[in-house]
Amino acid sequence: MSPTLHQQHTCDVDEQAALLRGWNQRYAQLSRGVFEGEIREAWLPAADGSVHLFVERTSRQLLQVGALSPGRLALGVPLALPAAATFCAASTRDGDSLFVFSGASGFEFGAPAGLVMAGIELDAGLLGAGSRVPEQAGLRPAPAARCSAWRAFVTHAFEALAAAPAGLAVRHAAALRSAAVQAVAELLTDDAAPHEPDLTAQRRWKLVARARDIVLSRPDEPPSVQGLCLQLGISRRSLQLSFQDVLGTSPAHFLRAVRLAGVRRLLRSADSVTEAALHWGFWHLGHFSQEYRELFGETPSATWRRHHGTAAPGRER
Repeated sequence: MSPTLHQQHTCDVDEQAALLRGWNQRYAQLSRGVFEGEIREAWLPAADGSVHLFVERTSRQLLQVGALSPGRLALGVPLALPAAATFCAASTRDGDSLFVFSGASGFEFGAPAGLVMAGIELDAGLLGAGSRVPEQAGLRPAPAARCSAWRAFVTHAFEALAAAPAGLAVRHAAALRSAAVQAVAELLTDDAAPHEPDLTAQRRWKLVARARDIVLSRPDEPPSVQGLCLQLGISRRSLQLSFQDVLGTSPAHFLRAVRLAGVRRLLRSADSVTEAALHWGFWHLGHFSQEYRELFGETPSATWRRHHGTAAPGRER
């Protein structure tokens, strides 16, 4: 199923409130002046439930009240938070806050003028049984690094979909959808895990080997670090220590290196650089090319030409 990507502008708060379908929300304008609103959204459909990415801009101070359908999870991290916001009776001036919009009781949001929110809505069941899905709307603490990673993810996702080569939009959407679910899992990770006993050297080697097998088993759906922890049944601390001890690197670097090596092998036979990148779950081709060049000292197109003796079709990177 193909993704849909579109952008809408409004000059009326009621029209703006209706843009997020299924949110059953109402907006009341609190500050003076002409209202201007905008939403950019991407729908990534699949048989087991759609994923909805959005960036919403509102020019005036608003009171937003709404409730999502049962079973849907909706999260947001501000791209711009010019002044304090009040959300479900809690206040924040910190852009590194996770807004949970879904839950049985609905939400009330005192949004400042000039707010830009980067969010996602998806079926909660997509996160799997091991994820802690919030049951009520509210503000949730999240590390600044994860909030920054989420902002970058949403920005790059819209760039990638807008630039997707003709005929490959469906494959782009599948890779992006998987990455979006992993990104949500990272946002919701609870680092306050109970302390685990130190692992033996042999156990650490086995964990690293199992992690590699997991990455290789589903190249088009690469796991996040949190996803690896859930599958391996260990904490992030234990996974981090295992990789530092065995390989002297981080799990995230290892995951990326294994996938880039997979692309490099596939470039020997792939019809294009894009085909190889998408096969290994790289949905943002510009970032993929940069990471590939940093690791191997040449562009993926240069690798492809060396094996095929001609200009690489698709993007030249």
